[in-house]
Amino acid sequence: MTNALKHGDGAKAEVTVRCADHYLRVEVLNSGPSVLAGSATGHRSRPAPVQTHGAGRGLLGLRERVAVYGGDLDARRRLGGGYRVRARIPLDRP
Repeated sequence: MTNALKHGDGAKAEVTVRCADHYLRVEVLNSGPSVLAGSATGHRSRPAPVQTHGAGRGLLGLRERVAVYGGDLDARRRLGGGYRVRARIPLDRP
């Protein structure tokens, strides 16, 4: 949610949490400009996010934190616009 709020330029976000037999699944979807159309002005209204390397911030840090529990994380742009982040975390720690 922090990334969606920080980098979403006012986009709306939706969070889904599901508990299955062996996994916790979390999905965050946010709206935004289409991958195909890009932004209306042709440039970002905010500077590009600063890349961090495992400092506990951003998608890299989130992926590392999920991996500590044996889970996996998938983050990508949505074709219709915005981003999707999905995490799958085992309930039985390895």
